[in-house]
Amino acid sequence: MTRTRVTTTALRDLAGQLPDRYVAALRHLAAVRVLTGAQLDTLLTEPAATTAATVRRVRRRIMTRLAGAGLVAMLPRRVGGVRAGSVGHVYAITHTGRRFLAIADDAPEPPRARYFQQPTTPYLAHALTVSGLYVTLTTISRAGSFGLARFDAEPACWWPIGGGRTLRPDAYLVLDTPTHAECWWIEVDQATETVPRLRAKLRTYLTHAAGGGSGPDGVFPRVLITAPSRQRADVIGSVISGLRRDTALLAVAEQQHAADFLINELHTT
Repeated sequence: MTRTRVTTTALRDLAGQLPDRYVAALRHLAAVRVLTGAQLDTLLTEPAATTAATVRRVRRRIMTRLAGAGLVAMLPRRVGGVRAGSVGHVYAITHTGRRFLAIADDAPEPPRARYFQQPTTPYLAHALTVSGLYVTLTTISRAGSFGLARFDAEPACWWPIGGGRTLRPDAYLVLDTPTHAECWWIEVDQATETVPRLRAKLRTYLTHAAGGGSGPDGVFPRVLITAPSRQRADVIGSVISGLRRDTALLAVAEQQHAADFLINELHTT
């Protein structure tokens, strides 16, 4: 099958044609790389009396057009299986989609990338957990008690620390209020790493901090490790306690409570 690169002129023309809501959907995908139909429905839901059926219909129309333009790809597998229907569809932004956003923002186009590769099942589960945190924080922030000023999933959140080494968190985010902001690196633990490997990873963060290192916004972010269960959270907590260093920069929370933890920390600072 021959793949044709969409020209910059064509993308610029498209930027003048797509409604804001279509571009908003693409920006959500750009933040986290993949989203399910259900997650997009939550992000695209507007106030008032919009029904769930209407939201799903609008989302399908938006994603069909974006996919037709080559800006997004729909993965072949669904979360929850075939019975999940369209809410189980998984969408990913393509390189063309990122080029489109750069052109729409009058920013430099991203470097050429390999054609889109289908993610493995473990990677997809991990990525969608990151997406779930983004969706939850975005929807709660609409109430106005805080803002989600920034959310970058990997690899955009990776951070060089010298010596050819790189911190590779799963996300970087900034929550803010009118008076202050908090920066966080997020590590999504899936209970697949051994304790020694987890310990080594957390030591790397602390070593970077102890050496005066910073993060994307000029300060060293705190690091939240999200765990899939209470038992795993206890294991991670024990690892943190045993590091014998300034571990105040490290925190752990169950994945289902991660958003609440971040918001509580923001409001108690």
